[in-house]
Amino acid sequence: MEIKFSSIKVPSSLIPHEKEEIDQTKQISEYIYEVVRNSDTIILDIDEKILFIYSIFTSKLVDNVLENSYSYLYGLKGYKYLSGDISIALSETITFATLHTLYDVKIENILPFRTVKYLGTIADALIDLEKELKLAKELETESGLLFINIRAAMSPRSYYVVDKIWKSILNLELVRYPDNYGLISLLTRDKETLKESFIFITPQ
Repeated sequence: MEIKFSSIKVPSSLIPHEKEEIDQTKQISEYIYEVVRNSDTIILDIDEKILFIYSIFTSKLVDNVLENSYSYLYGLKGYKYLSGDISIALSETITFATLHTLYDVKIENILPFRTVKYLGTIADALIDLEKELKLAKELETESGLLFINIRAAMSPRSYYVVDKIWKSILNLELVRYPDNYGLISLLTRDKETLKESFIFITPQ
């Protein structure tokens, strides 16, 4: 499977963290979007067997779709929120496979949180950088935690993508700031091709 790929790094100092500055986060998101949109891309070839292996993390998201839809339709208690389940399942699979393809990230070193986000966990996944030396080297560190937030935006409208970036920054900064690392994995459509952008947030 071939996708377009690009990555950028955003220093923590660029992101507002004071209460009176919080409105500036949307402006920063717009800036990040423009940088990502105009970044050079490479063609990344992801082994489809790797996609299958990493889909194990997302399988629970799409269980019992018919049953949950029936419960939602009739207002019964206990149904799952299905909005975006399929798209985020695919996006997570691609993100984890990309991490493996580019940085040799091992499946056992990814701690996924998506299926328990209703308990209050903010990030979608977590990687201990001490266990992933190639990824740590990319971030110019030897230790720390990488909190991951995964977003898919197939709409061509720029404000929609900016909103995804903005929400991801707010979510990640709650758990990442001040000493750890963040990754927004953003999947968008570029004409007839899938484009993946890694937006790393660093404490430096």
